[in-house]
Amino acid sequence: DDVVTRIKNVHMIEMGQYRMKPWYFSPYPIELTTEPVIYLCEFCLKFVRSRKCLERHRSKCTLFHPPGNEIYRKDSISFFEIDGRKNKAFAQNLCLLAKLFLDHKTLYYDT
Repeated sequence: DDVVTRIKNVHMIEMGQYRMKPWYFSPYPIELTTEPVIYLCEFCLKFVRSRKCLERHRSKCTLFHPPGNEIYRKDSISFFEIDGRKNKAFAQNLCLLAKLFLDHKTLYYDT
């Protein structure tokens, strides 16, 4: 099991106008890791398997910025404070995304 978690499993992610090659393994659902690209909503971080699914999601997604309170802004850069208890799905999706670029990131899921 530990060997599997050392093998990079996501080839490419697309978030907004950016495409990125991940550096490390992240436990996204297996059915998504076989896709050439995983598409992420840039506001709620929901992950889907196709651009068409992302377009459908964006037509329904009510977020235009991360959930939570904006705690800093300068020019076009903003930082948000997120409460993982109030925004559980966002926090989990953020952890999955972060794990793609951090080798030693521990993920905990409340069941």
